[in-house]
Amino acid sequence: MLGSKLQKVAIFSKDMVKLGKSKDIEIDTKNMKIINLILEIEGDVAKKLFGQAPRLGNAKGKVSVDLVESAKDAVILKQTMNELKGSIEQI
Repeated sequence: MLGSKLQKVAIFSKDMVKLGKSKDIEIDTKNMKIINLILEIEGDVAKKLFGQAPRLGNAKGKVSVDLVESAKDAVILKQTMNELKGSIEQI
């Protein structure tokens, strides 16, 4: 899969809660590996994950690619919404 195909793809938790859309990727240039997906997280979901909704627009966060279960028409993560609370870092 090309990296450009990952932009603006819907992101779901394992229990099929839509978190938002992919925004970008983070690359470890030393090892030439993708290490994180950058997400644009919807307001209600951001409130559940980070304890507060964004003031304007959507929140941003990053999640390790190690938590990706599948990436096809959408990205599905390996953890449920509740399990993701400590796994997605707000940026």
